[in-house]
Amino acid sequence: MKTYHWPNFLLPLLLFTFLNIVFSTACKEDLEFFKRGPKNNDTKKYPADVAREWLTLHVVKLTRTTPGYNSLVSNRSFAYTGLALYESVVPGMNGYHSLSSQLTEMPDMPGVDKKKDYHWPASANAALASISRSLFPHTTAANHTTIDSLEMAYNERYQQEVDIETFNRSVAFGKQVAAAIFDWSKTDGGHEAYLRNTDDSYIPPTGKGLWVSTPPAFAKPLQPHWGNNRPFIEGIVAMTQPAAPMAYSEVAASPFYAAAEELYSISQGLTDEQTTIAKYWNDSPVTFNVPGHATHILTQILSMRKVHLAGAALAYAQHGIALNDASISCFKAKYRYHLIRPVSYIPMVMNQTNWSPLVNTPPHPEYPSAHATLSGASAEVMRSLFGDKYTFTDNSYKSVFGARTYKSFAAYAQEASISRIYGGIHYRFSCDIGLDQGKKVGQAVTQLNFK
Repeated sequence: MKTYHWPNFLLPLLLFTFLNIVFSTACKEDLEFFKRGPKNNDTKKYPADVAREWLTLHVVKLTRTTPGYNSLVSNRSFAYTGLALYESVVPGMNGYHSLSSQLTEMPDMPGVDKKKDYHWPASANAALASISRSLFPHTTAANHTTIDSLEMAYNERYQQEVDIETFNRSVAFGKQVAAAIFDWSKTDGGHEAYLRNTDDSYIPPTGKGLWVSTPPAFAKPLQPHWGNNRPFIEGIVAMTQPAAPMAYSEVAASPFYAAAEELYSISQGLTDEQTTIAKYWNDSPVTFNVPGHATHILTQILSMRKVHLAGAALAYAQHGIALNDASISCFKAKYRYHLIRPVSYIPMVMNQTNWSPLVNTPPHPEYPSAHATLSGASAEVMRSLFGDKYTFTDNSYKSVFGARTYKSFAAYAQEASISRIYGGIHYRFSCDIGLDQGKKVGQAVTQLNFK
């Protein structure tokens, strides 16, 4: 049998070709690695329980029981918490990016090592624990213990899921993000606002139709400078300012008198359902506050739909930004127009001296309705996330009032708004204008370029 001999040049050529294929494949894989990150580095693969539980802690404990954390101050808290969550996991969200180039004066966020894996729930847990401690330094000892316990519980769980190097790297990144977010927050005008909800140097203007301190507490005006805070979306306040309210009048045939008369008439014949709506959305300090209730609705929906960590981070960031910027725009208008409250107008002008609203009037000017503005912004963000005709049930006060079901987010906002008419807090025009103002803020938030 004839033996075949390979030419001397062929073996080196085959070896070169083989090595070239291996090297080319390795280079291609390396390029893909830098494009998409490590294969198992996707935030979407993780559940959102860590995000939901931290935001629930903010709703049911931190903003409810920390001194100075009224609804207004809490709007800001939910915003920075949502942003810290989002920025701590966005490097693992394919196609999404940091908001540092879009939000007002937001600095560049810490970066990640794209050659290495991160455990995004561990990063989120670290960021949320850190931002909670920073935003609530003066909260109760019990709340501090709860923060520590929640962080530790998730850390113990996550240490079982990844190697220690990945865990430590992820935790360090989350803490760096929270520190950067908090440092930025200090310059927005609302830093430590819980220590100064009133301003002794502020003297409200006086005159016909202007706000005066209201019963029963006759408290000083709440946060008269809040409208000057730095919003997240540049120019949002000017873009969403309402026109002046209808002309003030004490003449019985005037539109203004008619608005007050409608409110008084409704108060004299409230149905059981109207009374329930007024109390349900009153969101007094012993229950949730206004942004807490709105955030709790979002949390219930995220839980029911089993939304992953990436989706929850996006939702909480958008919702928090909307609440914060809506509150700034609303209070800019309130202290621009200083409109008199029904609780002052009806007894004085309509001579109904024994009349009082169903729920207490908060200590700030009338126009526009903050409840309506915040609910309108909240509803618009959730509409963009879940759709126009999304039916959901709110169980926030199920033990007291029963569950309430809404066939759309617009219906939720409308009921929250009209509750202030039933409660005797706002004229109808304040609620209508507030809803429109909040919707405009929400639309601006949904137009941010997250990806």
